[in-house]
Amino acid sequence: MPDASGIRPARLGLTAKVFLAATLLVVVVLGLTFGLTSLQAHRTADESIRRALVGRRRGVQAFLAGRTAAFAGMSGVSLQVPQFRERLLQRSRGDVLDQAEEYRHLLGASWVLVTTDRGLLVARTDHPEEFDIDLSRGALIAQALSGEQAGGAWLDDRARKLYMAVAIPLRASPDATPQGTLVAAYEVNDTLAQEIKQATGSDVVFFALDTLERPHVVGSTLSREEIEPALVADTVALRRLEEDSAGVDLSAQVAGEHLVGLAGPIRSAGGSVYGGFVSFRSRDAELAAFRALQRTSVVAVGLGIGLALVIAFGLARQIAGPVRRLALATRRVQDGDYSVEIAVTSGDEIGVLSQAFKSLVEDLKEKAALVEYMMAASRAGPTHRSEVMSGRDVLRPGSVFANRYDVKEVLGMGGMGVVYRAFDRELQEPVAIKTLRPETLAGESVALERFKQEIRLARKISHRNVVRTYDLGEVNGMYYLTMEYVEGTPLNQLISSRGRLPIPVTLTIGKQLCRALEVAHEQGIIHRDIKPQNIVVEPSGFLKVMDFGIARLANPPQGKGLTQEGASIGTPDYMSPEQLLGMELDARSDLYAAGVVLFECVAGRVPFDGESVYAVVAKHLEEPAPDPRKFNADVPEALAQVILKAMAKERGDRYQTAAEMHDALAAIG
Repeated sequence: MPDASGIRPARLGLTAKVFLAATLLVVVVLGLTFGLTSLQAHRTADESIRRALVGRRRGVQAFLAGRTAAFAGMSGVSLQVPQFRERLLQRSRGDVLDQAEEYRHLLGASWVLVTTDRGLLVARTDHPEEFDIDLSRGALIAQALSGEQAGGAWLDDRARKLYMAVAIPLRASPDATPQGTLVAAYEVNDTLAQEIKQATGSDVVFFALDTLERPHVVGSTLSREEIEPALVADTVALRRLEEDSAGVDLSAQVAGEHLVGLAGPIRSAGGSVYGGFVSFRSRDAELAAFRALQRTSVVAVGLGIGLALVIAFGLARQIAGPVRRLALATRRVQDGDYSVEIAVTSGDEIGVLSQAFKSLVEDLKEKAALVEYMMAASRAGPTHRSEVMSGRDVLRPGSVFANRYDVKEVLGMGGMGVVYRAFDRELQEPVAIKTLRPETLAGESVALERFKQEIRLARKISHRNVVRTYDLGEVNGMYYLTMEYVEGTPLNQLISSRGRLPIPVTLTIGKQLCRALEVAHEQGIIHRDIKPQNIVVEPSGFLKVMDFGIARLANPPQGKGLTQEGASIGTPDYMSPEQLLGMELDARSDLYAAGVVLFECVAGRVPFDGESVYAVVAKHLEEPAPDPRKFNADVPEALAQVILKAMAKERGDRYQTAAEMHDALAAIG
């Protein structure tokens, strides 16, 4: 149901819409912010973990290399002792085994073995019963027998153990041919993993590969029961260790914690992958700080959202309140009450809307005043149409013209032809037809073509203050124009019947005239014949300017002044000096004529009069425009200055555009 103001309330008010929109915006923005922040945090954490794992991988490799190098160094020093070396070179297995065991204790190795110069096993401390086994085909023994120290992984399939071994050639002197090899190994086990964890700070898992390349854990700082299934599940990934470019990424769930790891290979002396290691870091631990901050942020953001929604509700009411007041004011204006007060003074869009509405109300008020003045003028005395002369070129009312137009009546006759009111059978609407006298276009093919081009431009003008030009046609040598039919009072009749017009009415006429000139000048059209006879005021208060595009025919061709014999005089009362001199014209010539029209509105007469046309022309060319306050003391100084500036002799001293002149009039009131 409508309220007392007559406005039906919306199902969802503006306050609720703004509030809901603000709420949705806040939620979406915060949701996206949290989502992107979380994504970025996880990405940053993953990059940080990756960098850390690359460093830990290098650390494990360095630790293993350091341990192996220490074994090799101790072995080399021991073999420099002649007695020790000689006992190892004896062929008595018992003595060699005893010496190897002693050497194992000295190094802290898991086991030690000795071979002959052909690679046959002499003694091995962890399997003392074995001997004469050919080990020369292994890369570790083969490199040592060639005289080079060698190191690499040693896989014991029977015990499912993985070792790091060092092989050193046994020879009587540094330059002598190797007489055998000494191999010392340490086991890769939980103890080694714990040492590496203490050194690097990361959990480490060592694994060996069986004959089917399936991993089994040989040493770990994590629970074997949980980590080994994860490694087995990533068997395919572990097979890529042969490439060993940047490592293999792995992940595992251990004790409910998400771990990410980077695997590296453990290779034999010949380069084969016997196993590997994985450095693990906790992804949850890396994200712990972010998640703590996230929990704090959630609370803070929750409070922020609540505060934002309160503010949004307040802003919504602040926006909706002025809008509702504008709606109430609109209803009053619609009912004809133009005395509304617009109290909104903010500088935002609502303020801009309020100012626009205020300007609209002022415009309507001015048009209402103009309408009221015209009604008073009609009551005071009837206006009359221009006297219609009869002649052979006049169309008879009731006839059909151009097989299309029903001629209704003659509206007037001017220097160029006759104007009729007619009905367009094709468009089913009233139109005005202006027939052009044949002598107007005779003998000037260039002028006719220029006129047609200007009519084409004039047809593009579409504005409420301009009478639309529809078409240019020709029937039996008679050219004619069709245009919008306007039911109204010509401004010259209004002035002749009422004399001086009130200042508000003059301002309304002036501003609407400037708007019409503005849109025409934007299309490159100069009217050339602005005068009260070409201005019609509709009963609704709208002003219409006629004859855009056809005034060229009523004025002299460019380069011919009024003193040229046979030149068309036109309407010198409203012509600018440059037009009277036959100079090239621009938009400022129309503004000069507009100034003369405003002068006539407030003074009831044109600014210059004389006994002849040439006397009037001379005054336009030589005398400064008189102050309109000389003829009407009620003219405000600001309006007088606008008129005088528009009528300046020099074009550079006038308003340069119709919009500039309009703004000057609008600033008056």
